[in-house]
Amino acid sequence: MRRYQPLLFEPAPAWRCSVMHEAVQQMRAAFSAEIPGEIEVRVAAEGPLAFAMPRFMHPQGHLIAFHPVLEHPATPIEVIRFIAKHELTHIVVPGRLIGGRYESHPEEFWAHELRVGPEHRAVWAWIHGNLSPCLRQVNDRTRVTPRWMQLQRRSRGPFTPMLPFRGEPWDRVCPGDGAQLRLPASWAPSRRRWANPRNSYAHVLYMDAAGCADSEKVRR
Repeated sequence: MRRYQPLLFEPAPAWRCSVMHEAVQQMRAAFSAEIPGEIEVRVAAEGPLAFAMPRFMHPQGHLIAFHPVLEHPATPIEVIRFIAKHELTHIVVPGRLIGGRYESHPEEFWAHELRVGPEHRAVWAWIHGNLSPCLRQVNDRTRVTPRWMQLQRRSRGPFTPMLPFRGEPWDRVCPGDGAQLRLPASWAPSRRRWANPRNSYAHVLYMDAAGCADSEKVRR
């Protein structure tokens, strides 16, 4: 029988959950506003990087817990937000029986996560690059080992979104002395039709001084 630490589900100090709680509420408002009731956010040194327990508190009271390995000041907020999206997806798309076996991540789960979290590959690249010494696979699940406490004393790298540069020359990728980012239509992922490969246009992404993005089509 698994033993949980006595205060696992007791209210955690507000300062410990502030970043996680804010991320969950922001991602819920942006992508999962249909979830009814309340969502409690806790810190729990148990098992995975995070887990969700829908309707754990009461029929409309859900629980999302984050592992304390994420409570590092250098953990990128993008990573926290994506993990929040993943756990919210567990509430929106609950598991079901498949072939007589309960599956917590059915196909519709992954389809929903891909819609709300297209940054998942970049996030997992950061997780494996910075937290791999304390992660292990158990029955196709990622678990955090006790070595996580050693990582809390180490620095962590920045979050880097993945872009399909593929060795292209810098003056072609970022013409105009880096004032704009030019992504040819042929680089568009096959599942996303943000560019039409049948025409001769490419999308140009402009970043202003405030970091806001805009785009337009330009002829290649």
